[in-house]
This record gives sequence, C-alpha cells and structure tokens, in this order.
Amino acid sequence: MRLRSLHEYLTLNDPPGPADLIFVLAGRMDRKRHGLELYRAGVAPRLLLSVGRFEVSKMATVDFEGAGDLIAQRNDLPPDQRHFFCEMNATGLQIEHPKLPRWNTYGEILGLRGYLGRQMPGRMIVISSDVHMRRVALTVAKVFHGIPLDARYCAVPTDDRRYLLKEAIKLAAYWVILLLPSALIRRVLRLKD
Repeated sequence: MRLRSLHEYLTLNDPPGPADLIFVLAGRMDRKRHGLELYRAGVAPRLLLSVGRFEVSKMATVDFEGAGDLIAQRNDLPPDQRHFFCEMNATGLQIEHPKLPRWNTYGEILGLRGYLGRQMPGRMIVISSDVHMRRVALTVAKVFHGIPLDARYCAVPTDDRRYLLKEAIKLAAYWVILLLPSALIRRVLRLKD
C-alpha cells in the first residue's frame, strides 16, 4: 500500500494537448516510442529526442528513420561525447551532440535550455517515466525559472519497484540541491563548464 502511495506521489501525468515542442528525456526506449506517437499524431510540430549512448543502437526498434546516421555519428565520437539531441520537424531530421555538463536529469535539462536558445517554445510536452516526472518538473522549474514556458508532463508507466525507491531518494536529494545557488548546484552535481 505504501509503495502505491509513493508511486502516485512521484507520478505527474498531464493529458497531452497541443504544444510547440515535445521533449523526450533519455533513458528508456518506451519514452521514445511515446514521443514519436504524439509527434506523428500532430500534437506538436517539433519533436526533440534526447538519446544517450546506450540507446543509439536501439533506436531502429522504435521506427526512428535516422537510426543509421545516429550510429555513424556515435561511432565517430569518443564515449564521453555520445549523447545526442535528434530533432524532427517540417524541415526533416537534425542530429546534434549537445555539450551536456553532466549525464543526469539536471545536466540534460540544462542542455535542453542551451539547445533551445532563441527558439524557446511557449508550450512544451516533456516525456519521461512516470515516477521520474516529479523530479523532472522540479528541475525544469529551476532551469527555466523566469522564462514563460507552459510545460506539461506526459508519463510512460513503469513497474519496477527498485526504480521507484531509487527515484524517491533522488527526488529528495534534488529538492535540497536545487535550493542552493546555481554556482553551488554546479559544484555539488560536478557539472562540467
């Protein structure tokens, strides 16, 4: 019973609605599948997939047209640079390798803000695993503070109890860390410049 309550607390799941951008966090292939489904259904004109180095070879399994190009780019980069942002829009597919300050939720959201730059959406759908969403929302609120952004959080279900407990611990740590000034956050999370 307590695990169910914890799961409900950690989970944020807004109904998807029209947006300017769908952003899918790295980590699990079911997230990519859900993002592609929403994009192909016309929910947003832009889809941005964050793809970690261990996901690259699995991208063909989610019907991603650029899987071959992604593998070729991965093979040309050193392992510590093999993180990609793959944007699909009306002009086609662009594959970038952002300079993430760290491979964690905070680093990925910082990378997203840097990537968006002047093309900041007004409305954004964020896709991740259900129990990851409260931490994602906390991080988005911190990183995009002062920017008019309407973020919706569309969750993909998970069943792994170990993941649930790990996420609860990480959320508690993020609550404390994200209260710190930005310079201290960078030090505590050991972010690269």
